[in-house]
Amino acid sequence: MQSRIFVVKLRDIIKTAVFALLGTAIIAAILIFLLGGKGEYKEGTYNSEIILHGSPVEVSVRVSKNEIEEITLGDMDETQAVFYPTFNSCVEELASAVIENQSTDIEVNKDYEVSEGILLQAVDSALEKAKRK
Repeated sequence: MQSRIFVVKLRDIIKTAVFALLGTAIIAAILIFLLGGKGEYKEGTYNSEIILHGSPVEVSVRVSKNEIEEITLGDMDETQAVFYPTFNSCVEELASAVIENQSTDIEVNKDYEVSEGILLQAVDSALEKAKRK
């Protein structure tokens, strides 16, 4: 029986190890991308209520896995519209700021400070329902 001697260069071993690690990392990245991560939120529309002049008004927040997509204010009755005229005008401004920043930690408009504060609390409440636990 003859013994055989294999000559392996250290450079070849290192090259093979690097390519194996690189290949594994690429495959892992592709799988994560295709399968998707869990994300910060559970996708869907989440609601919260605010009470204006003794009647509830719904604030809806639609979220995807990782972002806030839309904030809407439900229909207000005539009395609410008369007593709270700034809500309809400030909800659009508030929604665009929250969506742009992806956070309710925004600077409120001094003209709508109270209205936006109430709306931000409702949005926070809806986002709490949407968060993954």
